[in-house]
Amino acid sequence: MKYCLYLREDLITNSADVLSAGSLYGMKSDLYMYAELKTFLASNSIHLSTQNNHQPEECEVIICANETPFFETYKRSNTNRLIVLILTEPPVYNAKDWDPEKHKFFDKVFTYNNDLIKLNPNKYKYLAYPIDFRDKTKLILPDESTFKKKKFGCMVASAFSITKSPSNNYSLLNERYKILKWYNQNAPQLFDYFSRSNPINNFKFFKGASVTNQISPRLTAFIAKQLYNNHLKKLYRGAIEAEGKHKVLSDYKFNFCLENSGGINGYLTEKIFDCFFSQTVPIYSGPPNIEKFIPRNCYINFSDYKSLQDLHGFLLSLSYEQYVGYLKNAEAYLNSDMIEQLTTKKFVEDLYNEIKL
Repeated sequence: MKYCLYLREDLITNSADVLSAGSLYGMKSDLYMYAELKTFLASNSIHLSTQNNHQPEECEVIICANETPFFETYKRSNTNRLIVLILTEPPVYNAKDWDPEKHKFFDKVFTYNNDLIKLNPNKYKYLAYPIDFRDKTKLILPDESTFKKKKFGCMVASAFSITKSPSNNYSLLNERYKILKWYNQNAPQLFDYFSRSNPINNFKFFKGASVTNQISPRLTAFIAKQLYNNHLKKLYRGAIEAEGKHKVLSDYKFNFCLENSGGINGYLTEKIFDCFFSQTVPIYSGPPNIEKFIPRNCYINFSDYKSLQDLHGFLLSLSYEQYVGYLKNAEAYLNSDMIEQLTTKKFVEDLYNEIKL
């Protein structure tokens, strides 16, 4: 039996085997859950591959991962063929895939968004975004000497927005920018920023950029560079190798890790877990129902502070005992049954139980 995993075309064309453990776009692959799905299905005599190797017409089941356009015109020749959609990317990146009109082309839609599930429980099925716990090793808490040697804070993120985002897409990209701008102005010696892409590109989307682009693209580029020089240049430290994130994070006391979106129940990714694995305390903002997944005593909640100045002051005031308390709580959490709901094993089994023929 053949299953097709339908991915966006750039993933297909840029990698010979996107279901391997290799990196993508200079960062760790976020397709680990499908690699595990492939192994699991193989044990059930089912062969999973992408559309390059398994044409949709050849397969009994088609699993679409965040890529709906192809199916808007797809003609289903076999009425027994099951076509399902998995939504993991938030609306801030893939708004079109969250349009219920696009979902009529699928037999089932898997999502962490309970609001959609309430609309139609027969069509929408809950599926948590899984975390890659292969990096979960025995955590070594820093002693007080190591704590004092750690650098203060950092952020690792390619995307931010210099303009305010619409409230209806729950984006936290502008909040990331506010953090960077504040530290660039107030404490650049205490903060480092890492991005795999040139951050100047983010500054090309300033208010009025559409007008300057019509006048002169070179003018837009000039303004973007000036904005970068004024608001970020002091912090930028370049890119981190795909498998080197944990090593870099371990050099810092704090990592500001805001999700791409913050108002969607169930949407959390590897960002906060990268901090746990690195023995770095996360400054985190994520889903409203975060306590369903992670105890509040494992991290510092970004939203609890009225201003960055107040938050910065709190971070500076933390004693070694208070600091290591967060890490101890994270270690206890990682060794608890609470993480089972986010494992790739549960993701694979829950998905398979819904799609097996």
